Amino acid sequence: MLVVLAALAGFYVFGVRSTQAMGHYSILDEANREAMDTLTREVRQAKLVTAFSTNPASISVLNGDDQTVTYTFNTDNQTFTRSSADGVKILLDHCNLLQFSLFQRNPSNASFGVFPAATANWQKTVKVIQLTWKTTMTNNPFPIINSENVQTARIVIRKQQND
Repeated sequence: MLVVLAALAGFYVFGVRSTQAMGHYSILDEANREAMDTLTREVRQAKLVTAFSTNPASISVLNGDDQTVTYTFNTDNQTFTRSSADGVKILLDHCNLLQFSLFQRNPSNASFGVFPAATANWQKTVKVIQLTWKTTMTNNPFPIINSENVQTARIVIRKQQND
């Protein structure tokens, strides 16, 4: 009887942990999808990338309405935010990694799949923004198990102004 009860308790704990992990994956997936949609829509319509930083990760664009919008990663409270004249909106909670990279649109001569980094005069040459972020939620009361979701994308700026 004790063996059967121990087995049932093990199945119960496994079921609770699995259900909680799946719920967290669902929450993270929905939040990541909404943040990616917002960021992608705005970056594609951007006229210019005005600022870029790797530590902390942030990028500012002049959007289609001539409004400066800044996306920033706050490592202290693990949030990814969107700031503009309209205010500050938290796009993601539980974000523990965010990276931006800037690339030129034209592929290098060696391979048509590789974009060279935008370096000299990068505000005028950047046409592709690559981003990667990771969100994590701890499953309580079993903190040894985490639910993670990693997002990565390359976004082409379609309305870039050329001088």
